[in-house]
Amino acid sequence: MTARRHIVVAGASQAGCACAAALRGFGFDGEITLLGDESHRPYTRPPLSKGVLVGAEPDHSVFLPVLDDVSMLGGVAAVGLDRSKNVVELAGRESLHYDGLVIATGARARRLTHGGHSELTVRTLDDALDLRQRMDGAQEVVVAGGGFLGMEVASSAASLGKSVTVVDGVSPLAGRLGSLLSGMVLTAAAEHGVRVRVVPGGVTVGFSDGTPDRLLSTDGSLLAEGDIVVTAVGDVPNMEWLHGSGVDLDGGVVVDDECRVAPDIVGAGDVVSVRRADGHCVRSPHWSNALSQARTAAATLLGLKPDGGVAATTPPFFWTEAFGLKIRLAGHLPPVGEPTVIDGSIADRRVLLAWRASGQTHGFGTAAAVNYPMSAPKLAKIAQQVLAH
Repeated sequence: MTARRHIVVAGASQAGCACAAALRGFGFDGEITLLGDESHRPYTRPPLSKGVLVGAEPDHSVFLPVLDDVSMLGGVAAVGLDRSKNVVELAGRESLHYDGLVIATGARARRLTHGGHSELTVRTLDDALDLRQRMDGAQEVVVAGGGFLGMEVASSAASLGKSVTVVDGVSPLAGRLGSLLSGMVLTAAAEHGVRVRVVPGGVTVGFSDGTPDRLLSTDGSLLAEGDIVVTAVGDVPNMEWLHGSGVDLDGGVVVDDECRVAPDIVGAGDVVSVRRADGHCVRSPHWSNALSQARTAAATLLGLKPDGGVAATTPPFFWTEAFGLKIRLAGHLPPVGEPTVIDGSIADRRVLLAWRASGQTHGFGTAAAVNYPMSAPKLAKIAQQVLAH
């Protein structure tokens, strides 16, 4: 094991917390400092658009455990990195020296407007609490973006009795779930009274008295209006603090197959970008990736052999809940072609499905469980058993 005495984890995210825990699990007994730019304790994000937003889960249920022997610096943002001196520069504080660094600063909500007015998003705990309060007095809710997050927010708003409109440039979730599953979600959304508008081209948010209340096309035409507008149009990696540091940045902090950024630096989570065989760098900002990358990064930083690295043959795991559908997937997204029904019924919306991995280089396909009890490891095993053509 590499002899390190002080590891700084920049980012009190799911990935950052998991990496700190993995370091201890691998036997590291030196000092660990966990930096977080929010005043809250570290927390997990998936419940923010679901149980927390509708008040079905207590706010404190999202908080993550932090080991007693990990030093936590909350409300402190990393603003720079000097690799020649091995220091992380902190906002309003002295620099923090490290001999091992984990970059896990995550991402922030992408916005449709710049400066001036503030859009409503669901990225942070404060975002969710603010939106929950605003929904109390709202009847018409508009959601910009029909991805996982957008449809979850729309589902939560509909469950609160709101009239909901979703606007996107493409058919919601088709690019993630494929035609069969996205069609199932759209049918369920319609049954819950949600209107979906597919409008190719860009959109922008309009404001009245500082409140986002309408979506406009790029030519100024009105697309949808309501009491509030929520934007769920992706995220942006928090990597600006690394500009000028010499760290490779390409759509995120570029890591190798072992989550290595540089000899003394690793990365994990939503801020990370992995270079594919074709040279393009791709981020995959999902909860399961954050956890797997955290463990790989911790092992790499300590000079241990990672469990397969980010290019491992274990299928990635995804999940979403919306409009009475609990969908869990393992493997390549979107699934393509006709699936095999392993058990259950598509018509009943309780089904276990598998797709072959046609055209893929990895040795797994895609498996999906819709309102079907199935653990993530078992679902991944099914995806691995689906052989490529």
